Amino acid sequence: MTVPPSLLDPLAEQSTVMGGLEKFTDYNITVLCFTDPGDGIRSQPFEVRTDEDVPGEVGSLQFDDVSDRAVKVIWNEPKQINGILTGYQLTYMVKDQPETLKVENLTSDTLNIMVNHLQATTHYRFEVSARTGVGLGPARVATIQSGIEPVLPHPPTRLAVTNIEAFSVVLQFTPGFDGNSSITKWIVEAQTARNATWVPVYEVSDPDATTLTVTGLVPFMLYKLRIISNNVVGASAPSEPTKEFQTIQAPPDHPPYNVTVRAMSATELRVRWIPLQQVEWFGNPRGYNISYREVDGSGSGAKWRSVTIDDHTANSHILENLEEFAQYEIITQAYNDVGSSKPSPIAVERTRESVPSFGPMGVEANATSSTTIVVKWGDVPREHQNGQIEGFKVYYGSNPRLPFQYKDIPNNSTQTTTLTELRKYVQYHIQVLAYTRLGDGALSSPPVRVRTFEDAPGAPSNVSFPDVSLTMARVIWDVPDEPNGEILAYRVTYHLRTHSNVNFSREFPPSDRTYRATELAPEQYYMFSVTAQTRLGWGKTANALVFTTNNRERPQPPSVPQISPSQVQSEQITFSWTPGRDGFSPLRYYTVQYAENSGPWQTVPERVDPQVTSYTVASLKPFTSYRFRIQATNDIGPSGWSVQSDVAQTLPAAPSRGVTGLKVVPITTTSVRVEWDTVEKIYWSGDHKTGGYRVEYRSEKFPTAAQATPKEDVMGIASNQVVLKDLTRNCNYDIVVVPFNSQGSGPPSPPVAVYVGEAVPTGEPQAVEGEAVSSTEVRLHWKPPQQSQQNGDLLGYKIFYLVTDSPQDEEEIRREEELEVVPASYNSHSLVFLDKFTEYKIQILAFNPAGDGPPSGPITVKTLQGLPGAPNNLRFSDITMSSLMVSWDRPKKRNGEIIGYIVSYETAEQNERFSKQVKQKVTGTKLLIQTLEEEVTYTFSVRALTIDYGPAVTGNVTTGPQEGSPAKPKDLVMSKSVSSVDMHWANGPSGKGPILGYYIQSKRTDDTRWQTVTRTNNGLLEEFTVSYQNLLPSTSYTFRVIAYNKYGISYPAYSDDAVLTPSKLYLEYGYLQQKPFYRQTWFMVALASTSVIIIIMIIAVLCVKSKSYKYKQEAQKTLEESMAMDLDDRQELAIELYRSHRAGAPVMSAGGCGTLGKRSTLGRKSLSHHQPPGPPMLGKSPPRPSPASVTYHSDEESLKGYDENPDDSSVTEKPSEISSTDSQGSESENESERSDPHSFVNHYANVNDSLRQSWKRQKPVRNYSSYTDSEPEGSAVMSLNGGQIIMNNMARSRAPLPGFSSFV
Repeated sequence: MTVPPSLLDPLAEQSTVMGGLEKFTDYNITVLCFTDPGDGIRSQPFEVRTDEDVPGEVGSLQFDDVSDRAVKVIWNEPKQINGILTGYQLTYMVKDQPETLKVENLTSDTLNIMVNHLQATTHYRFEVSARTGVGLGPARVATIQSGIEPVLPHPPTRLAVTNIEAFSVVLQFTPGFDGNSSITKWIVEAQTARNATWVPVYEVSDPDATTLTVTGLVPFMLYKLRIISNNVVGASAPSEPTKEFQTIQAPPDHPPYNVTVRAMSATELRVRWIPLQQVEWFGNPRGYNISYREVDGSGSGAKWRSVTIDDHTANSHILENLEEFAQYEIITQAYNDVGSSKPSPIAVERTRESVPSFGPMGVEANATSSTTIVVKWGDVPREHQNGQIEGFKVYYGSNPRLPFQYKDIPNNSTQTTTLTELRKYVQYHIQVLAYTRLGDGALSSPPVRVRTFEDAPGAPSNVSFPDVSLTMARVIWDVPDEPNGEILAYRVTYHLRTHSNVNFSREFPPSDRTYRATELAPEQYYMFSVTAQTRLGWGKTANALVFTTNNRERPQPPSVPQISPSQVQSEQITFSWTPGRDGFSPLRYYTVQYAENSGPWQTVPERVDPQVTSYTVASLKPFTSYRFRIQATNDIGPSGWSVQSDVAQTLPAAPSRGVTGLKVVPITTTSVRVEWDTVEKIYWSGDHKTGGYRVEYRSEKFPTAAQATPKEDVMGIASNQVVLKDLTRNCNYDIVVVPFNSQGSGPPSPPVAVYVGEAVPTGEPQAVEGEAVSSTEVRLHWKPPQQSQQNGDLLGYKIFYLVTDSPQDEEEIRREEELEVVPASYNSHSLVFLDKFTEYKIQILAFNPAGDGPPSGPITVKTLQGLPGAPNNLRFSDITMSSLMVSWDRPKKRNGEIIGYIVSYETAEQNERFSKQVKQKVTGTKLLIQTLEEEVTYTFSVRALTIDYGPAVTGNVTTGPQEGSPAKPKDLVMSKSVSSVDMHWANGPSGKGPILGYYIQSKRTDDTRWQTVTRTNNGLLEEFTVSYQNLLPSTSYTFRVIAYNKYGISYPAYSDDAVLTPSKLYLEYGYLQQKPFYRQTWFMVALASTSVIIIIMIIAVLCVKSKSYKYKQEAQKTLEESMAMDLDDRQELAIELYRSHRAGAPVMSAGGCGTLGKRSTLGRKSLSHHQPPGPPMLGKSPPRPSPASVTYHSDEESLKGYDENPDDSSVTEKPSEISSTDSQGSESENESERSDPHSFVNHYANVNDSLRQSWKRQKPVRNYSSYTDSEPEGSAVMSLNGGQIIMNNMARSRAPLPGFSSFV
């Protein structure tokens, strides 16, 4: 326990009372002191024992061996003895008869006793108490009936919850059978939304209770309660649970734990805490309230101020706009919808030091002479000091437009100083500031004005001679640069330079500043002196030389400025020169100009004394090239500029600019990382190669001298960070970074303060595991980061979880990452109220007062399946008089894999004739319901199934017409025809939409259900025909017509009379005899015959056309070849043509459609060489023309013919046929042009293309016979040999060629 020190005297003896200890228990007590940095050493332990007390109740009072006259009583030792147990006391009596009381005192080792001499079948009350030296403890009571063996009790019934409060409820119930023994204990178990298991929350021993006040509940929690009754035998089964209820809200359980405060800057404090867990909010969480106030050294404080954080998961906040270097008290509270928690213990922290925000008070200044002023001042107001005052600076100046000078007083005990070497008779503005280690504070205000005393004036300025002759010189001058008072007069004295003892003098009033001296010697040098006078006397003299002449002119330019290397410094260069002729007018001043690198010329504002021949130009840039030139000026005017000097480069110097962006980050409890923005190369003053950074750090707890300040050098101008190690823990450090090179150190950075002793954890939690324990809960386990990576005491863990996969609709998924925070003592935690059957990505990080560590690697856990939500959008469509379509959408919260639905429906009102409940399982999202009662309201419910059925969505619907349905058809008239029933009706109003169609329904007279014959969908109708084939024969039917639109159906229009359908015999014979002509047999036969004839004619025409085209092509080729023959061949050809013309016979009869050959033998040049002529054709006179001789050659010419045109397989025609009539040729040619090469006839005439290709590839047969008209009649041979066709056909033969139909 923590005891605050006494406010009156922290060093006085302290005392406290320790409560909540165990009775009669030994304790070791130690005491330690602690401060902000940590705990001190513990004292030696002191042993003490708490006093003895009465014991607690005995355990488990039971009965055994129950008979009419005796019973055995058994008990256990008390759980809390609270001293030395000395014995037990047993008392018993007949129930409700105190006069029968009997007492038995027993030893401490007796735990059972047999009680005899009881009355039969009598209720007895037994009490057992334990005893110590202090006395008897509370008794455990039980009632039993003698002679009846006790059994397990029955659970209570009819549980009801009333008087619901934040922490309690009243539970009413009806006790069950007590098991022949009094109820020794009621156990109330609870089931919450966080946990699916039942947990005991309340116990009470009240045998006759019917009402229990259950305490110890958690506010704003959903509960179900049940009761278990206990008697001496044991516990009953649990009762049925109560309905679910929710306790009301209460203020949060406790304030945030581990509130730590750290100074972030001079005006900011960071507050950290451990957020409350979900069950600790006791209501709807809202956020946190931080209250703070400034306190002074006496302990009194200002008014409390507060800030609200509306984020219940937040664990830190930065308080801003605080006073610098001020001590604050901070308390934190959690708040919800109904109130705030108790405040946390007060945390105290001081903001960091800063510069004073106000100047010293009471600044005074008094002149003590013409060159000195004494300045005095007071303290800076305490609230504006903002740190430890280390010294003061006195700023003073006479011209507000120019920078002020200052004098440093480097201690805070001196509050007066004397300013010296001031200008005389000048008004000075004086201000004082205080500074801390972090820098200068604000100047005092308003400035103090004081004037130095009057004194003798300085020399008059700008003495010159604008007019000079041989005997006259006029001198002019200006007011002294340092008048040192009010000018009362001027005095001019002059003499020959060679006769200084002879002076001419004259005085002038202050308004006259010119004098003409006459009667001077020509061409002589005169020395003029001008002096001013104040109240304190004559001041300094200004001397000027003049030469009396009439020939004055401008001076010559000086010589080239000479620069010696020894005269070159890093920020200044000294050069010398030789003056030129003065043009008989003494020089008054020199003007100096310089150029930086190749830049323009710049003029030095100072006028150089004409008597000197060297000058030093200061305030130059290091490591920069410069050029110089000089101009002389006399009374006539300036000379020309001298020749510019050689280029001179200033030397390197220390860096001219400090680092910026300095940041210090703790990385362990003893080390920090220092980072900064590097200095640009141009600011290293020419020496960047040796450049680096010096990191200086100093502890506030152990200040050191400046020369002893720890330093760490980092070489290289590009370096921008360093890690400082082995620092003192629990201490604030000031960090300064200084750039340096070999020439020296640059300006230091402003110091940055950092607290060493805590750093964010560098390790993540280890061995993170997750397991789904229910559909809404995931149990997590982890190990803390390694001790070396915790960097201080952990405050807790942050658990981040995000939905990565969900069965819900996209709009229902929570995609924001959620956060829970648990204390550092936890190594496991349950994420509850998760979405069911949802995959989560989970990460855990540790945090301490310095901040958050790295997160662990993500793990993925999927919650278990749960009950699905109710289906959505239950709707009804296609509603008729006795059927409808019910459909629905999947539940928004599916909570698992939907494996089906159960649809239940029943009549909304009970009806004895047809009231029943129907359940049907489906896998889809719609169901057609039929056989409903007409114009009856039904209640439908649909439930989805995952691991079990979820809640139902319900809806009512009434069969029959709906709102917006059309009116029923009118005037339904029925008529019978030979084969059908004809229906006619008139349409009524169409309702809210056009009529889309009709239901035609029929009902047998012996049935009660209407059957739909057909459903039309082609709009308005006024008649319809129903074929007997759609009805049963010899059956009496009643018909009705129902119109429908998109809103529903109309009321039915009924037929007045029943219609009797014909018998089956009539339908098979009588009706079939009345077939239409297109179903008669004669019509079918005629149609088939006509089709066959048309097909034959088409094939014949195509074949003839193909043959004519082939002959035409072969004749043309033969003619072309014959034109190329020599004379002998032509004669031979003529004879052959003549013979063929005389014979008048074609090469092949029409029945054969021609012969197969590559080319005609008449067209071969080798005809007379390889083949002897055939016998004369005049030797036989056949009854009809015989085919001419067609020879199939096997020579190379024949083979070459396939190669020349492999696709040409046309039939060769004799020349006699070529000479047929023109009309024939013209017709054949026209037909050939119109013929399609891929036509049906060409396909067969040309044989198969693949077969021709195989002929081409195979080696041809050399020896095959020829076909002539002299061959024996009746011989016909056709063979396929070597890929070619060899055929000998008889004259007049009609044997078809391959590929041709025989009927052509």
